[in-house]
Amino acid sequence: MILGSISHTPSSDFAIEIAAIPGGEAIIKCIQCGICTATCAVASVSDKYRPRQLIQKILIGKRDEVLQSDDPWLCMTCRMCEDRCQEDASPADIFQVVRHLAAKEGHIPKVFRDVTDTVLRDGWMLEDAYSDFIEDDRDDLGLDTDLNWNTIFVEKIKNKYFKGEGA
Repeated sequence: MILGSISHTPSSDFAIEIAAIPGGEAIIKCIQCGICTATCAVASVSDKYRPRQLIQKILIGKRDEVLQSDDPWLCMTCRMCEDRCQEDASPADIFQVVRHLAAKEGHIPKVFRDVTDTVLRDGWMLEDAYSDFIEDDRDDLGLDTDLNWNTIFVEKIKNKYFKGEGA
């Protein structure tokens, strides 16, 4: 039985804050049925990650607990939960809003900070993995073996997002 689209007024200031941000408005559609958790690839292999419980914490106003948690960062944004949700709520969009708020307030899990630092420093995550074998393969395929384009691309990203100079 499809329940149809139900919306409710969020009862916590945190849920209202999330609902006011584009992408977060889906929080008002969630009826806490648990389909998101039942279809989540991450939840199927983790005893810790439960999308329904994370949304529940947002709805009841546990702002600091949610923003300081690693849980919103575990969503792979595969959107399987969204595809199966009978209320058209999008946990992936909600968690993206939560991650944005958390990042603004400096709550980024160390593993994500480390990856970002590596990309911004080296131009890619696996610079140490680039070997003579890969260079030979690229050469055999007629591809550029000089990967300086990564450095140029990262510099453009730094200018646009960190220095405010545009693309």
